Amino acid sequence: MIHWGIDLGTSNTTICEDRSGSPRVVNLPDLAKLEPLTQTPVVPSCVCVLDERAERVLIGQEARDYNWDGTAEGWAAGFKRYLGREHQRTLARVGRREFTARDVARLFVRELADALEAAAGEPVADLTVAVPSDAFEMYRAELRGAFDALDRRSRWRRLRDRLFGGERPFTLRFVDEPVAAALGYGVDIGRDATLVAFDFGAGTMEAALVRIEGGDTARTGRARVLAKQGLRVGGNDIDGWILDALVPTALHDWPEWEVALRWEAERTKLLASAGQEAAFTFRNETWGTLDRAGLEGLLAGRGLLTSMRELLDRLMAEAGERHGVAVSDVDDVLLEGGSTLLPGVRETVGEVFGRDRVREWLPFESVARGACLFAGGGAVDDFIYHDYGIRVRRDDGREEFELLIENGTRFPTADDHVVRYYAPGHDGQEFLNLFVCEVGRVAGRSVAWEQRANGNRYFLPASDGERAFCPCLNEADPALRLDPPGRGSAPRLRVSFMVDADRWLCATVHDLHTKADLQTRAPVVRLR
Repeated sequence: MIHWGIDLGTSNTTICEDRSGSPRVVNLPDLAKLEPLTQTPVVPSCVCVLDERAERVLIGQEARDYNWDGTAEGWAAGFKRYLGREHQRTLARVGRREFTARDVARLFVRELADALEAAAGEPVADLTVAVPSDAFEMYRAELRGAFDALDRRSRWRRLRDRLFGGERPFTLRFVDEPVAAALGYGVDIGRDATLVAFDFGAGTMEAALVRIEGGDTARTGRARVLAKQGLRVGGNDIDGWILDALVPTALHDWPEWEVALRWEAERTKLLASAGQEAAFTFRNETWGTLDRAGLEGLLAGRGLLTSMRELLDRLMAEAGERHGVAVSDVDDVLLEGGSTLLPGVRETVGEVFGRDRVREWLPFESVARGACLFAGGGAVDDFIYHDYGIRVRRDDGREEFELLIENGTRFPTADDHVVRYYAPGHDGQEFLNLFVCEVGRVAGRSVAWEQRANGNRYFLPASDGERAFCPCLNEADPALRLDPPGRGSAPRLRVSFMVDADRWLCATVHDLHTKADLQTRAPVVRLR
């Protein structure tokens, strides 16, 4: 039986399946789009009803394509935000019939489940849905009603009953989004922990300080919210800022062009975030270009990064006043939502909490992945998700990276997991730096490491955009002292690297000239 996990988002929905203890994101090619930066397949959370009886319904990317100009009848999006308190709000009309937020949600669930069952070739019988940790019970009740209706009408139900003799009912679970994100990022929810869930999506920026309470959380999937702060700003607002910056105001005043302009702004934003120079093109005319540095300047000019820092400061002030929790008490910070990929966002969060605590490589899939893991008993994968390398300077003056710890590495490792030898760069050199860099995924994929004659692998960024995904993590650390100063080109230091049980990259540095250890298992940076 397949465990299914769903992260139902305001703008996009991510689905994971788990058949053997290793969740994977599901790609439904007709309904999903690939996020440019991470290449994660997500289904836009939108519906287009084509007839009054709702027998013909499009969802996801099919619905977006049908409504390419923003004028389609029966179009509805953003239904998630209304389910808890305003489920009777009308979101779409077809002919004489109105469709409420509840109706739209049930149609979305219906079509999504049909697509999943058709792709898997078996019924959806075990499903875990992630919900906001402070969601009203009415929201959960609405979702339960939508999925119960799905079970009653499932064209696979008779097959399921025949396969399992009617003894395997439809199982629906809920798990709080921060708990699911924690599992998806490899946090052991069987132990007490204090987490910050920073969710920056299309419409809002929210930060919640939550308490994971060991066995109770692992059993119920519920987290205790200690403090929460939010702003009504999100990716949709940034799309508007891009329009203001690149497109003449007169062009904004044509209602029939609004949707198409917004979608082009979104495309430009995503490509610029990925380090590419993106041209804003509309009606065969280019209105301007935007790269990562330009986008970061736009965000800073609009005060976004300052507002983010103020929000996090308010969160911790509230936590301190009510519960005595300080920044130093936070174990991990989980980044969720597509807008966390914007330039400057993860850096700002890291400045507040410390970069070693921030987990930010699965913004679209951590919640759905964790929902699957919760369904399977909450197993945690103890491995490193990013590549890490030593920054070195080439003879031509350019910087490249020598692979040190490869993504997928299980930990803890042996003390001599990686051994490197380093020579001084010139006679008389008194200090030597070992700059460890996190080599993130470019366009959602690990970078292409080039094997060299010395047996090591290297990555040379092709652009400033690619280099932006390779931040140095220990630039402020003191250099290693060579006493006496280095001479000749023979190796002077032998450095043994290992990863301990808490994900710290530790180094044992041996001076080959003096035959003495300069450091023994010294923590360098915490890996993610």
